[in-house]
Amino acid sequence: MGTRRAWIVATTAALAVLATAAPAGAAITSFGADLGAEANDPAVCGEGFYPTLIPSPSCTWASGSPGASFYAPASGTVTAVRVRVGSVSGPMQVVVMRSIYQNRAGDPEHPYFTCCFVESYGPIFQPGAGTVTTVASSLAVTEQPTPPSSDVTTKAIGDFLAISVLAPGVPLPAFIDEQSSDAGFYPSPTPSSLTAPSALQLSPSATPSGAEMLLDADLQTPAGAVAQPIPAPASGGGGRAPATIPHNPAALARRAAPAVALTVRAITVRGASVAVPLQCLAAACTGTIALESMRPARLARARQRHARQQIFGTARFALRAGASAKVTVRLRPFARRMLRRRGHVLAWATVTFSGGLAAPSSEPITLSR
Repeated sequence: MGTRRAWIVATTAALAVLATAAPAGAAITSFGADLGAEANDPAVCGEGFYPTLIPSPSCTWASGSPGASFYAPASGTVTAVRVRVGSVSGPMQVVVMRSIYQNRAGDPEHPYFTCCFVESYGPIFQPGAGTVTTVASSLAVTEQPTPPSSDVTTKAIGDFLAISVLAPGVPLPAFIDEQSSDAGFYPSPTPSSLTAPSALQLSPSATPSGAEMLLDADLQTPAGAVAQPIPAPASGGGGRAPATIPHNPAALARRAAPAVALTVRAITVRGASVAVPLQCLAAACTGTIALESMRPARLARARQRHARQQIFGTARFALRAGASAKVTVRLRPFARRMLRRRGHVLAWATVTFSGGLAAPSSEPITLSR
């Protein structure tokens, strides 16, 4: 009990206080969910969530497209957060998380998207059961405009709000809407386990759908600041929008994203090795690259036709954040013979990251002589 009291120290006053008056010329904009909905999601951290069906002392949750967006509409300061909970309450904390967007050269429909990094922690508080609780805060957020599709070098930052539930038996503050995409992190990052801002990328433990966080916030922006529009997702789903519409970052944040970019899709092979150019998009990137004969996602189907995966060559890599380098992959003898015979080979460059910090990614690449 003493530990929990320490978590909630000085919050009684904060629960009743709205954000302080904005400076002259500043604007206040609200964003987030409709708090008139019922907090009816029974999920608790202590039960885990598929595929993480193990008890957890805490969890951090985020939701997004096609439900409400929790990306701030502009850069500024979140001065107040409101949370609705059901009949059971417990200690919670708002977390600012960061994603990074970059257009993919030659493929604007599938941008690079790296998520998620803890940018800052809000105060710990305990909402009033069965009601909406307002918590004063001072959380800086950065929202940079989506670069045009012709810009393949700019890395645009987008900050969004998530909420940590810091007790295993407390339900998530969420409404079952049957549509929102969700991401859960088990256990919750805390200032003692992960200092913010952090360069360590966190991958969701679970990515279900169907529940919307019951949270909204007030954003204070400087005079003259322009809100960045967050467009609706494409009707086809999956977080992709037509080329004429900026991609929806709230939808893309729920997709597994590579942490490195394959900057060239066609490479001329000299000798027995191929130099594959990679760029590290965010935190330091370490792992393995394998050149394979088919995309791993199609391998199970191929095996039904008695086809098998062929590995042309592998290599390890280690890149600093933002760095680019050519990773030398030595081709196996059969791959070199195939290349000499055909003149070119289509391969899949599959990147697997050390420590499971990001999902594996696979991109097509053409090798030629």
